[in-house]
Formats: sequence, structure tokens, C-alpha cells
Amino acid sequence: MTSQAASSETSVKSLAPSLPGDFDNGPPFVFGFGFKSGVATEMTWEEIAERAAEFDFVWLHLNMNNEEACTWLRAQRDVPYAAMSALLAGETRPRVSTFEKGVVVNLRGVNLNEGAQPEDMVSIRLWIDEKRVITTRRRRLKAAQDIRAELLKGAKIESTGLLAAKLAARLTERAEPYVQEINDEIDALEDLILKGDGSGVRPKLADTRQAAVQFRRFVAPQRDVLTRLAADETGRFDPPVKIELRETSDRVTRMTEEIDAARERAMVLQDQLTDQRAEEMNRNMMILSVAAAVFLPLGFLTGLFGINVGGMPGVDNPMAFWFVCLGCLIIGVGLGLLFKAMKWL
Repeated sequence: MTSQAASSETSVKSLAPSLPGDFDNGPPFVFGFGFKSGVATEMTWEEIAERAAEFDFVWLHLNMNNEEACTWLRAQRDVPYAAMSALLAGETRPRVSTFEKGVVVNLRGVNLNEGAQPEDMVSIRLWIDEKRVITTRRRRLKAAQDIRAELLKGAKIESTGLLAAKLAARLTERAEPYVQEINDEIDALEDLILKGDGSGVRPKLADTRQAAVQFRRFVAPQRDVLTRLAADETGRFDPPVKIELRETSDRVTRMTEEIDAARERAMVLQDQLTDQRAEEMNRNMMILSVAAAVFLPLGFLTGLFGINVGGMPGVDNPMAFWFVCLGCLIIGVGLGLLFKAMKWL
């Protein structure tokens, strides 16, 4: 190996960071298929290495948490360095890059693994050329398992571009129910706010908004990736594949619009909740002000009769105390009726 190649390999190796324990640390080869006239045959890593020439193209799905998979990928000299960097990267946003020998695509899907948050989206990287589709991931991706299950049931895929389109479509199908969950959560919070039961709504609303923001962060770029793939002019994607990519792009666009609408509704609900709080505070302040207004003259009256000076009326009259109480009651009731007539109460 030349010094330049060694330096390149060392640089690529540095792109594979150590990851937390909740990532999949299983075997390097997850599964693989060979395709002949659209018919898929599941094979082991060794079988693909020996029989790859027998098939129109092969699909290898690799676990990048295993160093053996990273070593194998670094040894593929027909994969450009920039594409290899994308395949080995720890976390990436959706993107597409075109090379002379192929195209690298990064996509995201909702995290449906047990105990995970759906908005903590899982990434899958694809290298697509005429004879291979190499997909890499660091966490389990159910969309890839869905495609595998369909192939085992006899589904046919005639080209590498169609396989990529199927993966993108399945990722989108898996994400759509999560978008609906966000909308349903917004609807439930809106019902609570309209009923005036705003207790505990504020943190739930903040969590829903945060989930929508995180989801949109990856969905919007993915729409652009699929649009670029559908408009590819290099001939790697057949017209039927482009049509399917365009349909998936439209679905992702619709999801993006729904997420944007959910975010806007959440902001409106936040403002409405703030208005309700302000209205409640104003009402409470009004009640306190009315109570203070009622007791202000009564306090003045009782304070006046409490001074210790000669000449106070009723000092020698045993009924004077009750007369004062009756006067205070009349004043209090009169002020209450006055405030009610003025619609302060």
C-alpha cells in the first residue's frame, strides 16, 4: 500500500466514531441479496463475494458499528473517498452526491426501535452503482427489514435504482403514522385548551412542538434529495423509477406541509394558552380590586370609630355597636350591588 493510500485509509477510519451502547453492535453483515431478472436470492457475505458475477446486481446491508464492516468498506477502491466518508459518517442529514461511478444518498427514517423516541431519526446511507447497492446503518432500521421481508415473499426488483426508490418509499410509509400522531396530539391539546382545562398542557405542548421541529429538520432536506434523484439526468434511474421517486417526494412534501401546519397550530395554541392565563390573572385581579374597594370604606369607618377621643357618638349607648355593624353591612351590600350594576362583578 502506498503512503498516500495509507493516509487516505487512516483519514476515512477517523470518520467512524465510537458510539453509545444503545446502538446496534451486532455482526458486520446484516443481510444481502443477489438479483437476477428481478428475482432476489438471499445470500451470506461469503456467497456474495464468490457469486456476485452471476447476478445483475447485489444488495449488501452493513452494520457500521462493527469494525469489520468498516474495514471491508475502506477496501472498496471503486467507491470514491467522499462517498466512503458519507457511508462511514456517524450522523448525517439527508443529502445526495453524484459521482462518475455511482451516487451516494443519505436518508432518514423515524426511530421505531423499542424505548426510542420516534423523532430521534435513524439514518441509512446508500451507495448505488450499476452492480451494487451498499446500505449502511448504525441503528436498526425497520424499513430495510420490510424490504427484506417483501423480497423473501417473492417481490421483484429489476434495478439498483428501483431498490433505492423502494427504500425511500418504505421510509416515508413508516414516517406517515408518526406525523398523524403529532397532529392527533395537537388536536387533543386544543380540545383541553378550549374546555378551559389548561393545567399540565404547557409542557405537553412544548414537547409536541419540539418533536415537530426535530422531525422537520430531517424531512425537509429529504424532500429535496428525492426531488434531485427524480430529476437525475445521468441515466442511472429508469423512467418508472423516477416516477416512483417523484411520488415519494410528493408524499414527503405533504408530510412537511403537515408538520409545518402542526407547528403553526402549536404556536397558536401557545398564544391562546397565554391569553387564557392572562385573562384568569385579570379576572383574579378584578376580584381582589373589588374586594379592596368594598372593604376600603368599611376600614375607614371602623378605624374612625376606633379612635380614643372624647365625643364619639354612641359611647354610652349599648346598641351603638350593632348600629355600626348594621351600617357596615348596608354599605358593603350597597357597594356590591353598585359594582354588579357597573358589571365589575
